Amino acid sequence: MATTAPPYGREVRIKVAGPAGAGIKASGETLARSFAKAGLNVFDLTEYPSLIKGGHNVYVLRVSADPITSHVDPVDVLVALDQLTVELNASELVDGGALVYDPDDVTLDTLDARLRERICPVPVRLTQIVKDAGGKPIMRNVAALGAVIGHLDFPLRFLSESLHTQFARKAPEIAEQNVAVAAAGHDAAREAGCAFPGRVEPLPDAPEKLLVDGNESVGLGALAAGIGFYAAYPMTPASPLLHFMARYGADAGVVVKHTEDEIAAMNMVVGAAFGGGRTMCASAGGGFALMVEAFGLAGVSESAVVVGVFSRTAPGTGLPTWTEQADLRYVMHAAPGEFPRVILSPGDMTDCFELAWKAFNLADRLQTPVVLLSEQYLQESHASVEPFDVAAVTIDRGKLIPEGDVSRHDGALGCEGRYLRYKLTEDGVSWRALPGVRGASQVVNSYEHDEYGHAEEGAQMRALQEEKRMKKLDLARTLVPPPAYFGPEEADVSVVLFGATKLPVLEARDWLEASGVAVNVMQVVTLWPFPTDEVRAFLGAARRSLVVEGNYSGQLEGLIRQHALLEVDEHLRRYDGRPFSPEQVFGKVLAMVGRGPEEAAAPAPEERTAVQVGEPSGKGADR
Repeated sequence: MATTAPPYGREVRIKVAGPAGAGIKASGETLARSFAKAGLNVFDLTEYPSLIKGGHNVYVLRVSADPITSHVDPVDVLVALDQLTVELNASELVDGGALVYDPDDVTLDTLDARLRERICPVPVRLTQIVKDAGGKPIMRNVAALGAVIGHLDFPLRFLSESLHTQFARKAPEIAEQNVAVAAAGHDAAREAGCAFPGRVEPLPDAPEKLLVDGNESVGLGALAAGIGFYAAYPMTPASPLLHFMARYGADAGVVVKHTEDEIAAMNMVVGAAFGGGRTMCASAGGGFALMVEAFGLAGVSESAVVVGVFSRTAPGTGLPTWTEQADLRYVMHAAPGEFPRVILSPGDMTDCFELAWKAFNLADRLQTPVVLLSEQYLQESHASVEPFDVAAVTIDRGKLIPEGDVSRHDGALGCEGRYLRYKLTEDGVSWRALPGVRGASQVVNSYEHDEYGHAEEGAQMRALQEEKRMKKLDLARTLVPPPAYFGPEEADVSVVLFGATKLPVLEARDWLEASGVAVNVMQVVTLWPFPTDEVRAFLGAARRSLVVEGNYSGQLEGLIRQHALLEVDEHLRRYDGRPFSPEQVFGKVLAMVGRGPEEAAAPAPEERTAVQVGEPSGKGADR
C-alpha cells in the first residue's frame, strides 16, 4: 500500500542537549551503552560546535528492537540541560513526547501554548538531586539519564552497569555515587507521571553486539592487521583514533607517536614503513594538506603506508566538527605529479574494520599509499554491530624480504647479481628488502631514481620508472574490494553512493520497500582505481538512477560521467555540514516515482506519533 510517511519501526528517539562542557556526549554514550547491553540496536549522532564551553551541543540516540542503520528526525524524549535547548528543540517532539528538564533552571512559559499542550513535561530537579548526593554539578547529566530510563520504564540496572563501565578506572565510590544520582533521577521521573506510550524492554535473546564508532572500528581493523606504528597530530574527527591507539596500542605492541604536526606524522610513517613496520597516520582534510609533500615521498619511494583522511566541512577551517564528502577529488590528485594510490571508502562500522585491515595488505602488495577516505558522520557516530569477523583477517605482505640473504631471491636481483630495489617488473612491484637483509644495499629518497635507487635524471629511466609505478593500478584492479550491492536486481530506482551516505540510504531503502517502491543500491567501496565496468553495468540496467553524495559539485557523479560515460537521471546533494537523513532520501525517491512532493515524505513534528519498543504495559519495571 502506498504511503508518503516513513514507516518507522519499534523504536524510541532520544535527544540530549545543552551547552558544551555539560557532558552531553559522554552521558549520551553511557545511555547508548545501557540499551546495547540489553540487546537493543542503537545508533547515535553528535552535533557540536567547535567550542570548549558554551554553544549548543546535541546528542541524538535511536533505540530499536529491529535492525537500524542511521539516525532519524523525530524526537520522543528531549532532555533539556538549559533554556536554549527548550527554545531550539522542543518543537521537534512528537505528540505526547516527553520534555525532561530542571524546573529550577528551565521554564516552559516561553513555549507556544499549542506546543505545551501536545508535549508531556517531566520536571526533575536535577541540580538538587546532585546536591543531595554530594556530587559535582556536572553530574546533572547522570540524573537526567536516570530520568530518561525512568520515563521509558526501562530497568535501571543496565544504566548502573554502564556507569560502572564508564568509571571502571576510577575509585569504586565514584561509580556508586553516579548510580545513586541516576536512581534518584529515575524515581523523580516516574513520580512526574508522564507515561511513555509503551515500554522499552531488554531483548535477552539478542546476539552479543559491539558498541563502536568509526574511529574505534578503524583502530580495531588496524590492530587486527598487525599495525606496528601509528603517528598523528590531533584534528577532528580523526583525534579519537589517536586516543584509541594511545590507549590500546601498547598492549598490541604498537608504537604510537603524537607528533608536533601532520608533516612529521607523515614523514615518520614513511620512515617506519622503510623499517618494515605496518604504518598508518590519519587526519582531516586540513591536516592531510600538510602531509601532501611527504605523501608524494611515499609515492616515489614506493612506501607501503596507510593514510586516513576523515573529512569534515571545508575549505580552510570550515566547520571543524561537522561532516562533508568533498575531499574525494582532493585525495585522488593530492601531491605534485602522478603516482598510483588506492582510495577505499567505508560506509559503516563493519566496513571501517574490514577496509582498515585490507588497506594494509593492499599497501604491502602494491607498495604504494592506500587512503581510507571517511567522514565525521561515520567516524564519530556509534552503532551496535555484530562482532567483527576477526577470523577472516589475513596478513599478506607481498614481495617482502624481511630477513636472510637477498641472493636467495632471484627476482630481486639484476643481471649483475645485485639487489635492485626498483627493478622494472611486469606488475610494477619490486621485491622490498628490509634493512639488515644481507646483500641488499639500497638508496631510498625523494628523487627520481634508477633501479638501484640512485638519483637519475635521464629521460629514458624517468619514463621507465613512471611506467613501472603506474602499472600498479592494473594490479590494483585485481586486488581491491569491489562495489557492494543492496536490494533487488531489478528496481524502480537505482542509487549510487560512497561513504557514510550508505547509512541513511539503506534505512530509506527499507522504508521504500515497505511502501511498495523497489530500490537497489551500489556502494562504491573502492573509489580509486574507479570501478568503471561495474558502475556502467549497474547504471546501464537502471530504470531511473540517482546519485546521493555530500558535496556541492557532485564529485562522484562527475567520476561516473568521466569514466563510465553515463549521465544519471537525478542527484541528491547536501553540503551544509549535516549528514543526510533517511527522510530526505525517502522523499527524493518517492518524488522520482511520482509519489508526491519531497516535502511530503518528512512529516512535520505535529504529525508524528511516538512508537514503542516492546509490548505496552503499565509502570512497575524493576530497578
